[in-house]
Amino acid sequence: MKKLRIEKYIHHQLDESFTVPLGLIRILNTLLPSSAIDALNQNGLGLEQMVLADRLNKPYQASVEVEEKGIMKTVTVYADVIF
Repeated sequence: MKKLRIEKYIHHQLDESFTVPLGLIRILNTLLPSSAIDALNQNGLGLEQMVLADRLNKPYQASVEVEEKGIMKTVTVYADVIF
């Protein structure tokens, strides 16, 4: 099963990295309320685009700046063609 890789960076240094099954994104895309999906889209993390990229066997990448516990972080999401 393909996976999404999520990486958190602080000042361009990798702070944390983990993966989630892409199937979970498909489920979230159908279960989350439209307001939550819209908020993710507005912040550059399109669940539908992730699912479509997987269907088309294309890579997906998005980055967003977030504040976590008072620390600014860059979160990057990758869905590669082959993991």
